[in-house]
Amino acid sequence: MSPTVFLWCLALVSGALIPVQAASNAALSRAAGDNVPFAALALFALAAAATAAAVVFSGKGFPAAAALKDAPWWSFSGGPIVAFYVFTITFLSPRLGIGTSIALIVAGQVLSALAIDHFALLRSAQFALTPARAVGAALMIAGAFLALRR
Repeated sequence: MSPTVFLWCLALVSGALIPVQAASNAALSRAAGDNVPFAALALFALAAAATAAAVVFSGKGFPAAAALKDAPWWSFSGGPIVAFYVFTITFLSPRLGIGTSIALIVAGQVLSALAIDHFALLRSAQFALTPARAVGAALMIAGAFLALRR
């Protein structure tokens, strides 16, 4: 398997697990009396433990606090952003359905990703918004909504 195919497969598997995570969080929230914050906390506690284990077993260890002083302020925004995502998907899934919730989230991701790529925001590499990329993104978004029509 070529490295590119492996990376594409990894991305597809990661994407396929997002609806599973949404369903499992919604189920945990329901079991806890429709307690979205508790379900999110449980997810983050388990994620923190798994991530800490990955840091330890990676052999790279934890960086010194001083090493992080040069990180841009917004580089720490991932935590609050993922917390917002987890709360949102846990809340929306039982109300809109997992498919509709994910389709709307993916539409937001595609639009945001195009802007970040085109303008090289957040120190990202620049990938111009070509007509082909714009049409591809529009087709992805349209396809997601068409697949969910009732």
